[in-house]
Amino acid sequence: MSNLKTAALAASLLLALAGLAQAAELRLAAAAADDQVVTRLVAADPGAAAAALERQPLSAAWALDPQQPLAARPEVFVQESREYWLDASEAELQRGVSLPTTAAAALIRISPHSNNSTKLGIDDLVVRSAAGEFDGRAASQSLADTAALRAAGMDVSEGTVIVKLAPAVGQGRIELAAPAARGNYLIHVFEPASKNVLKLGAARDSVVAGDSLRISAKLDSARGESAKGLLTAPDGHSQAFEFRQLRDGSWQADVVPDAAHANGPGLWEIHAFASGSSDGARVLRDAKTAVAVARPTARFSGAVENLMSARGTVELGVGIEVAGASRYQLSGVLYGTGKDGLRRPAAYAQSAAWLEAGAQRLVLKYDAQSLAAAGLSAPYELRDLRLGNQADQTTLERRAVALELR
Repeated sequence: MSNLKTAALAASLLLALAGLAQAAELRLAAAAADDQVVTRLVAADPGAAAAALERQPLSAAWALDPQQPLAARPEVFVQESREYWLDASEAELQRGVSLPTTAAAALIRISPHSNNSTKLGIDDLVVRSAAGEFDGRAASQSLADTAALRAAGMDVSEGTVIVKLAPAVGQGRIELAAPAARGNYLIHVFEPASKNVLKLGAARDSVVAGDSLRISAKLDSARGESAKGLLTAPDGHSQAFEFRQLRDGSWQADVVPDAAHANGPGLWEIHAFASGSSDGARVLRDAKTAVAVARPTARFSGAVENLMSARGTVELGVGIEVAGASRYQLSGVLYGTGKDGLRRPAAYAQSAAWLEAGAQRLVLKYDAQSLAAAGLSAPYELRDLRLGNQADQTTLERRAVALELR
């Protein structure tokens, strides 16, 4: 009997060791070209934002509809613009500022700069076009002053006025003058009926500080002539960048956000300025979009432990290398296999905890009930695995396809 117990115990130990070896062998799949990966870590002070964060570990999971497909990667946002901005000095506005337009009924907004207390009204304006010279009232189809704009929910500076040009003014080269102008002004031209649209987008919605970000711009229904850009950090730091024009007339730029300014929450603004021509008329367009820039304070170590604690439950401990203490968040979608052999989304899980510097891990737990509800089973695949820093709400790493479980 003693020998049987000894043999049984030995077999149990062997099985346990085999299970541990199997868990130790799990590794994240190699990163794909479009994945976001931290290649170098930076030790950073957590700062006040991180120090105020919750320290209690939290986790959650819920079933997904397996019949609703999910995007393999975040869809790139493209900003479309039919507008542009110009700064005008007192002398320029008194003399007349040239405002190219490509469609009738353009809206022109005039806003005094913050150090300018002079207000301009409709009777202070003169509009000149190929159709003639018009006083402010004759040139306007409608008018909205500061009070009306604020009542409509627009946050505008005192003295702002918006004029919608009357059909009689026409389109093309418009000249706006205000002989009573004092100080400096910002002029905004918006052409809602124009076919000339500047499209601006970044290749991804987030990037690790120090890595290159590709930015693309295209001027529709016009011949693009020139474009330049400006990348502005949340702390106000700006870096200009140059676009290169491609054979199809569009522009591209590869920009490396200055890592020295990736030190807090907030999105970085991308601002593009483009000019071109359409049907013999000059086209001006500005467009803005935003991107998140993450400090590389943590990354995936590559190790994954299968911590399955109950029959039908999938529980994964994902290794994290931490260089800067903070509260980090892990999320991922578990795909299961249907009876037809196809992979479909089964459940989504996320967890968050305060992690000190060093070798750490965060756990994703997919409960058996959620997986059963989806009607899917092994083999499983972990997709859209993301590691984020909750102190600045940035994504540090993202893997479209991270792991296969058989």
